[in-house]
Amino acid sequence: MFERDGFLYARVADICDVAGMSHGSFYTYFVSKEEIFREVVDSVELNLLTVDPAPADVDPVERIRAANRHYLQTYATNNKIINVINQVATIDLEVRATRLQRQEEFARVIDRRTRLLQEQNLADPAIDPAYAAQALGGMVANFADFLFNSSTTFDFETAVDQLTLIWTNALGIRPGPAAGKATPDV
Repeated sequence: MFERDGFLYARVADICDVAGMSHGSFYTYFVSKEEIFREVVDSVELNLLTVDPAPADVDPVERIRAANRHYLQTYATNNKIINVINQVATIDLEVRATRLQRQEEFARVIDRRTRLLQEQNLADPAIDPAYAAQALGGMVANFADFLFNSSTTFDFETAVDQLTLIWTNALGIRPGPAAGKATPDV
């Protein structure tokens, strides 16, 4: 309902009809449409930012590629509701806080991975991992919005490859013992 009608026009009655439940059942689980929407936000945000763990010996470039592919695929699948979430985040402080919290959690993961790569001498030690985490995470998020909400003709796989190349170049990832499959130009 939120995708079809938007947040402002979605009604509890319509949500109940689509879900095949009575109003009474709805209110057993949720106090309002705002509460159910926040659950949707939490679920979508977790799906976007939760990448399956990779084995420790996975090439860092391939790990980054898998994360970029996951983000873009999940964004494409959830594009309509993400657009609604983006709109609601401008007027609902709880939704905005949830989004910021998830982004911060994801940035901490990127920060830790970058530090690990630096410790392994696979990434440029001059890069500040906290700044890189915010910039690179923002790059992928903004590119996904552009890719799926504009008239662009960019190819999905090329987008994954280019985001990965930009990310690895930004961190100065160099081939090393754990980066056996890294390409020479990365």
